[in-house]
Formats: sequence, structure tokens, C-alpha cells
Amino acid sequence: MLTIKKVKENFDIKKIDTPIMIIDSSVIENRYNNLKGLINDVEIFYSVKTNSNIKILEQLRDLGSGFEVASLYEFNLLKILNVPPEKIITGNPLKVPQFIEEAHEYGVDYFAFDSMTEIDKIAKDAPGASVSLRIAVDNTGSEWPLSKKFGASTSRALELFKYAKSKGLNPNALTFHVGSQCLNSNNWSNALITIGEIFNLAKKNDFNINIINLGGGFPSKLDKNIPKLETIKENINKTIKEVFNGGNLKFYIEPGRGIVGESAIFVSKVIAKANRGSENWVSLDMGVYNGLLDAVAGINFEITSEIEQNKNYSEDEMISYHVAGPTCDSWDTISDNYMLPKDLAVGDIVYILNVGAYTTSISTNFNGFGPPEIYFI
Repeated sequence: MLTIKKVKENFDIKKIDTPIMIIDSSVIENRYNNLKGLINDVEIFYSVKTNSNIKILEQLRDLGSGFEVASLYEFNLLKILNVPPEKIITGNPLKVPQFIEEAHEYGVDYFAFDSMTEIDKIAKDAPGASVSLRIAVDNTGSEWPLSKKFGASTSRALELFKYAKSKGLNPNALTFHVGSQCLNSNNWSNALITIGEIFNLAKKNDFNINIINLGGGFPSKLDKNIPKLETIKENINKTIKEVFNGGNLKFYIEPGRGIVGESAIFVSKVIAKANRGSENWVSLDMGVYNGLLDAVAGINFEITSEIEQNKNYSEDEMISYHVAGPTCDSWDTISDNYMLPKDLAVGDIVYILNVGAYTTSISTNFNGFGPPEIYFI
């Protein structure tokens, strides 16, 4: 992961015009290579929505990555980079028709579905395309569950396969997602067991499934302990061997947070400090609207100050703060209980760690506070 030490080796923080985001390209490369070893010959399709910075996409393209996209905007970024169609898949089963049509014209031949209406759209705008059935699986243990909005029930799988085939499509893949920031190392294995049952049912009904897509969910360090990638890898490979018995299958994954999450740090400044009754408040020039929206969903980012880098503070010298962003909106609160030094002052530098995923990609310009400038190491 990118460290404060490395940030300070590459930037003079006293001269920084905050807020900024610093991204370490070497962390991205290391995480990509680690995930390449997850399954033999696994194909990685980076989830572009996680962080769509063009330099990150260019780096991953050069490393050999594929890409998972969900919109025309994301798709057009890949076209700018001349990413070939076989390196692009669409994992979102709720696609805009124009996106389906343009992706198909470009040569993309992997479209996810989880309903009959999605099959109808794909059959109309991408006739003859290969399609992947997304199955709802247990998301328990994930910080951001996805199983309510996405995924067909196992009981409807065969019906949906038959419907897709009747519409002239090629249902040749199964996919699932264990939920974003998955902290349960068994979730992929449990899902693969479910997928294996559907795979065998499809096979008995003369459907040739040759792709199993394990989706994303691979975690990055935040405020909680995360499972080791090696543990996840062991569980996945053991289950694949047991369930699919070495069948002639391709395996895909769609990591996002697991590649870029630990690659970046926000450098921010304290712009206000106040005591309100029994509560201590500190406000930064970085908040929910311009990069930390995940905080509203319960994600606790690791925050530390520059003065803590230069002095060991005792427990008595630390107090609990409500940490807020710069906008005139009460929703703009990053944390309701974070321990920082009592003597933290306006103008002090604050670091927010492991912010490479779902930060700048979902930031806004609300109240005139836009996303931070981005710099690379």
C-alpha cells in the first residue's frame, strides 16, 4: 500500500495546495500481478467504475488487463485507449440500449443478464451475442451487498437460459458477485458451489457453459481486518477442483477495489475546528461530496495527521472528533467518532489512507468544492 513516508519522499507537503490525491502506480501493478495468480490462467477484467482515471486504465491495459464496463462513458474511455473488444465485458445486467448497441458494433461479445427484459434488449441491439447469467449469491460479510438489486434466483436459471437461446443468443457463461469489500473469505467458495449446481443443470439440458466469472469483491485495507488474498485463493481453487473437476473452463474475475484501493492517499488540510456542546468538530477541505461518499454508507477511512507523524501522542492527548467536509450540508460528515490530537489546528495537514477506490469516480462539485487534483508516483 502507498505509505505516508513515500508521499513525503516524493512531495514537499508544506507546499501542497490541498486537497490532492496521490496515486502509486507500483501498488496497482503489484496488486494486479497478485490477482493474476488467483486461479491458473484467470482473465482479469478491471471494474472501470472503481477508478476511471485514464492513466490507471492505460497502465492496466499495458499490463494485459481486460476491462468491465457499465456505461457508454466507460466504454468510450477504452475506445480512446484502443482496447480490443475481446478485452471488454459488460457485467451490469441493467444496461442502456444504446450502450449495448455500440458495444456490439465494436465487437464486444459478453453481456450479462438476470431477467427476460434484459435478454430482450440484448437480442434486439446485439443479435447473436454471447451472454452471461448473473446469479444472486450470499453477500453476508460484505461491506456493500449487491444481491438485492442484481442477480437471478437459482430456481429461474434454466428458464432464463432457455429464453436467451430462443432469442438467438448464446448463453455460455455464469457469473456472480459476493458484494463489494467482502470480508468473508468463504463467500467465493460458497457461491461457486451454487454456480456448480446450475452449471451441471445447464449441461444436462445441452447448454455449453465455458466461462465462470467470479466477479469482484476482493477487499482492500480500510478500518477492519481483511482476509488474506492467499486464503481466498486457497478456498477458491479447492472449490473449483471439487465442483468442476478440472473441466475445460475459462475463469474471469472483475476486481476493482482489490487493485486500486490501497494505491492512493488524500492529502487534506484542517479548515475549521469547533466545540459544540459535548462534541468536538473538525472540518477538512475534503469531504463526502468531493471524494468520500463511501463514508455515508458506513465505510470508515483511516485518518491521521501530519503532527502525529512527528510526535507520539498519549491517549490523554487524543480526543474524539466528528470529522466533516467543507460544504454547508450536515450530511457532509466523514466520521462521527475519530481519535485525533487535541492540539490539531486550522492549517494542519491530514492524510486519508487507502482511497484509490470509489472516491474520485463518484465525486461531485457540490457547493463549489470539486474533486482533488491527482498526482502519480
